[in-house]
Amino acid sequence: MTSVSDAAPGSDAPTLLDIRDLEVRFRSDGREVAVVDGISFQIRERETLGIVGESGCGKSVTSLSIMGLVPNPPGRVAGGEIRFADRDLLTLRERDMRRIRGNEISMIFQEPMTSLNPVFTIGRQIDEVLHLHNSLSNAAARQRSIAMLEKVGIPRPEAIYDSYPYQLSGGMRQRVMIAIGLACEPRLLIADEPTTALDVTIQAQILDLMRGLRDSTDTAIMFITHDLGVVAEMCDRVVVMYAGQVVEEAPVDDLFNNTQHPYTLGLMASMPDASQKKDRLYAIPGQVPLPGSVERGCRFAKRCEKVMDRCRQEAPPLYRIDDTHTSRCWLHADTHEPINVERLQEEPSP
Repeated sequence: MTSVSDAAPGSDAPTLLDIRDLEVRFRSDGREVAVVDGISFQIRERETLGIVGESGCGKSVTSLSIMGLVPNPPGRVAGGEIRFADRDLLTLRERDMRRIRGNEISMIFQEPMTSLNPVFTIGRQIDEVLHLHNSLSNAAARQRSIAMLEKVGIPRPEAIYDSYPYQLSGGMRQRVMIAIGLACEPRLLIADEPTTALDVTIQAQILDLMRGLRDSTDTAIMFITHDLGVVAEMCDRVVVMYAGQVVEEAPVDDLFNNTQHPYTLGLMASMPDASQKKDRLYAIPGQVPLPGSVERGCRFAKRCEKVMDRCRQEAPPLYRIDDTHTSRCWLHADTHEPINVERLQEEPSP
């Protein structure tokens, strides 16, 4: 399957990452279940794509698949393609992936305290990336690492270079993670909820920092979050995931102004609005279903306020709302054309 983003008006930048029909399965209780089930999307050079959805929808597993870090066992990539700069990452040997990981594709994780090694200094951890991919001398690596710390807005970079993670605040540690991620000037930066554990003030600073670095380095960003407010600030396009599937994709303005899928509408309604006084915030009823627990019908049917009998019996296809917008919902059956998955799978990558 392919994403409608290829036809976005004015989006003439080459495709950098092309995920087609990706399926990731995990073994649980003696059987395999699909945690990511046939998702497809693209990221163009210098673009910021938001991946949105509740916990358990498959966002982080998708990012680990791109990095070649799905733990096996219990998980495995069961099908599909992940093409980066016209190379299928799923066919590469591990030593070839190591050359790409951290160099051409970098990742910032949600909690920096668990991602940074507590027994090594900050400087050593940045130096390690530079030694591995750029073969710099110790002096050159130190100079580059201090420059990266300064670039991400860390005061006293020379002192921080010799500090340990426990000596830094959460916001400072997250800045260090961004410095590590950008040390080799990657073409794609995957940010997996990088501001979730931070207070609002530090979150705003981190977002400003990432926007500035994106503009100055031309790095494409895959921004994983459950916060639509962050999406509105950061992203060019948005992919909404639910229970391992893409349920809606659109340019960011179109997603907010012309929301099509009931799940996305529920996420929008859950956002706080300072202009309105409410006793309670809206919440989508129920929980995201466990992988493999929905055997037929739409995976959102049990939580949907617009559910129909057909929703409980048949799984909906993706419908083409327009050239840049898709939605996986039976509400569009009478008004829009379903995407022909078989035909699009035969099309070459853009």
